[in-house]
Amino acid sequence: MIRGLRALDNYGTGMMGLVTIDRIVSQVQGPVRFLCDFAETTSLDEVMAELGRTADEVELVRWVPTRSRTRNPIARLQRLLGPGDSAGSDLVIMLGGDDISEYYRPNVWRLLVPMWAWTRHVPVFLLGQTIGPFNRLGNRLFARFGFPAFHIVPRDYWTTGYLRDEFALSDCLTQGSDLAYADLPLQHRTDIRDEVLARYGLEPEQYVTAVISAMQKDGYYTPDRDIYLQRWKEIVEGLLDLPEMAGKKVCLLAHTFSRHYGEESDYIADLVKIISPDKQARVVPVVERVLQTRARFILGAGLMTLTGRMHPAVSTFQMGKPAITHAYSAKYEGVIGTMLGRSDLILDANDPKLWASGEIVRITLGKVVETFAAHAALCADIRAKIEVQKGHVASAMALVVKALTLGRGGMRA
Repeated sequence: MIRGLRALDNYGTGMMGLVTIDRIVSQVQGPVRFLCDFAETTSLDEVMAELGRTADEVELVRWVPTRSRTRNPIARLQRLLGPGDSAGSDLVIMLGGDDISEYYRPNVWRLLVPMWAWTRHVPVFLLGQTIGPFNRLGNRLFARFGFPAFHIVPRDYWTTGYLRDEFALSDCLTQGSDLAYADLPLQHRTDIRDEVLARYGLEPEQYVTAVISAMQKDGYYTPDRDIYLQRWKEIVEGLLDLPEMAGKKVCLLAHTFSRHYGEESDYIADLVKIISPDKQARVVPVVERVLQTRARFILGAGLMTLTGRMHPAVSTFQMGKPAITHAYSAKYEGVIGTMLGRSDLILDANDPKLWASGEIVRITLGKVVETFAAHAALCADIRAKIEVQKGHVASAMALVVKALTLGRGGMRA
């Protein structure tokens, strides 16, 4: 069972899910049946196509959690202590990244208590996670007394240190990394890369990718959407005016879709409208759902990426190129700072004053100029660090497969 893989509408979440399924199938003999909490609108054919697998290897099943409305306390206790929805599964994965964080979910413990009950019957992995920080009492109590029952695979050194230092956790922890630092199942397909670049008139290393974040709608960066778009207009136009960008383009890539994740295609459409007409010919909007493989190729073939979403940065780094991020939470420092040693490419942008004053434009373009100046050295360093991250992911997936093959008896990390 995989929880947290609702759709391919968030390229980052989809990448983590695709890597997880692909690595399990490649290491387990015989077909594997996956119960995933796909949304009703998610096309299983699209998932299979991005996996590049056949039905003889993978069976995908849309799993819908059972909801009990009983008020009988004994019945509720019996349900809590039983296998519940984990019945029939050999292993359960709560897929990373940051759902176990108060940034997105104030009462994290409510999400985890049912799965904590499952740990008595089946191994449960919190895989590739940023966890914490926790300020609420319920979350802190659960972390101390509930987390030891799970197999926890943090995606960054910050999370591992936090769980060890704050809650004295040790045996249940195995260091991992962000699952999207691994190769996607179809990343070897150069024909797909050539096709998507040609479709949008992009040439390798002749453009910079920019990802405008729909997280703004949730109150991050600035509450004023018009100011947010105006500053991105100034960033894009300033970027195109740089000497290093002579004859080059800016690709505006939508990275999330749907109400659940945010329609970034809408942000791009509104941004393009206000970009100066004399510069619009050098702006390439990619607002269609091109899905995970093509999105990664677009991100990786450019010179660098500017992004308000973290996973476009992860994909860009994964392909050996630098990414400058507008950060709004501790996860950026964890996944990019502690794992790649690239805190210098993280801009703390979750301050409305930066956007109101326009200071964010100066800071961003200044970092772009620095990145251009050190581009070759940055790329070499990033490629070396990515190999380390791939090793962390491989070790984590080997642990998952070991637990899966041991069956319901499980194992301790």
